[in-house]
Amino acid sequence: MSTDGIPLPSNEAIRLAIEESPKKEDRGLASLFRTRAEIEPGLGWRLLYEVFSFNFRPGNVSSPFGPMSEMGERRSMVPDDLDDRQIEAFRETLEAIEDAEFRARVGDVIWLRKRDAKAARIAVEAYVNSGSRLEDLRHWPPSMKRYERAARLAKQVGGKSDLSGTVLEHIESRVRYYDGADPLYFTCKALELLSEFKFGEFLILAGIAGRVGAKSRADGDFRRSRSYFDVQAKLLVLAKDEDAAEAARIMSSETFVEEAEAREAAGSAMAAHSFWQDAIRAFRERPTLRARIPELQKRLAAAGKQTLAEMKNVSHEIDIRELVEQTEKEFRGLQSDEAVLKFAIYNQLIDPKRLREEAIKSMEDHPLQSAFAASIYDEAGRKIAVRPALMGADEKNREIAIEGFMDQHARISRSIAVAGALAPAMRTILFEHEICEQDVERLIKGSKFVPEGRMPLLVKAIAEGFRWDFCTALHLFVPQVENGLRHLLEQSGEIPRNIDANGIEEVWGLERTLANPFIQKELGDEFIFELQSLLAGRLGPNIRNSLAHGLLSANSFRGEAALYLWWVLFRLTIMPTPAIGAYITAKLK
Repeated sequence: MSTDGIPLPSNEAIRLAIEESPKKEDRGLASLFRTRAEIEPGLGWRLLYEVFSFNFRPGNVSSPFGPMSEMGERRSMVPDDLDDRQIEAFRETLEAIEDAEFRARVGDVIWLRKRDAKAARIAVEAYVNSGSRLEDLRHWPPSMKRYERAARLAKQVGGKSDLSGTVLEHIESRVRYYDGADPLYFTCKALELLSEFKFGEFLILAGIAGRVGAKSRADGDFRRSRSYFDVQAKLLVLAKDEDAAEAARIMSSETFVEEAEAREAAGSAMAAHSFWQDAIRAFRERPTLRARIPELQKRLAAAGKQTLAEMKNVSHEIDIRELVEQTEKEFRGLQSDEAVLKFAIYNQLIDPKRLREEAIKSMEDHPLQSAFAASIYDEAGRKIAVRPALMGADEKNREIAIEGFMDQHARISRSIAVAGALAPAMRTILFEHEICEQDVERLIKGSKFVPEGRMPLLVKAIAEGFRWDFCTALHLFVPQVENGLRHLLEQSGEIPRNIDANGIEEVWGLERTLANPFIQKELGDEFIFELQSLLAGRLGPNIRNSLAHGLLSANSFRGEAALYLWWVLFRLTIMPTPAIGAYITAKLK
């Protein structure tokens, strides 16, 4: 069998290779196939590597496999890239190879490309078998992702047999088998699926959720406790016991207060401040708890006064000339949280003083470059600015010219940072881990830049970046960070609003906010330059205004500037958090 003249390995060769793999999941197989491709180029191992490297997103029914990476107009493979001959070649392997993970991926891809119901049913059964093989309560996502995809695919396929019911029965049986003896979230995710599909013995399942929630609460694992109380409430609604469901919601809300108090007792006012905000928001949604909100607001205000002292400026130097292989080596094998925290401070922000010196020296060394004015155009061909000629310029235009050359040097620096550090680090992290919203929320909890009610938006912005979707990420991130900076001013006692003679209020724009002495002191020269240059610079990308006015195409969000800006905003958000503080302290020791 061949694909565009490149044969796939024989079925026997694939089977033997799979037997050698210590990790029987997609990423383990992909790593094995990549190694084989290096040893035996041209034998089709590379195609197998590409297919098993898809970004597996079981929650996305229409597109469960995205590209592993995407930069500019280039991206890694997705199922739609496979032609008919390749699909037929994979169909032959589906008939011959028995490994569950292999059959699940290949059957699913054939279903997506050809709507082959037989292949889909094979995939559903294989997903359940692979999920069972991977079941590990302390490393639960691989198993649960396969169960989730099996459930969603079975519902799509339908047919005379109750395939969906069979999958859901299996998931329910696993929940009842463990009966709450689950140290993490396998049971919680399974219960969320059963609740979504409205399947199972709801009262029994709600009882399991309640027991885990109560034990987690007693152990001080409040985030886990909330997750179980929340799904318990959903199951009790399905069981038509609204009073018990409301009691579960109240217990979930109360854990925010308990966590805030625990953080205060541990000496972290910054983290406590975040949980007091969460508590107030949760109490507002529960009528029986609203009378306690004034008390919580006082606790919030007290915590707010103590948080600024906990904020510190931290930097981490690396040699950005290191090869991509060195970056990948540094991130390979890290635990998920450590990898994300390391990524946040892995690259150095641009030093504007040093950049200015480099720009002036370049202008002096190459006078012809600065002897003429330069027009600057956006991607649609509109002339948006002019960098003046240095020769004969007055002081104002001389500064604009220097600013233009600084931006030029900054673009080069950012390009190197993305190509040599940020993109390789991202690829390595995502090859080994799935960064989900729950992980992000846990790490940015306590950030001073996250006002009340904005946590879900910032979590989404960061999580979408870790899925290479910088279009969605930046549309959320840019305005929320701008608001977060104003929130920081408000916490310091400054009012970032103008009030006219009629009492109408208008909030400060980004440029005025960044020019404020308090913000400049708190953020430091490097952050201020990066934000001004990337978001609102006269001669720079000006992403903030271009985004707000709809001037950016989809391709604009696939380039180096988009990834770099997303990383800068991610770094800004996570720096004033207990998580990054603990990480840096541990590294210094």
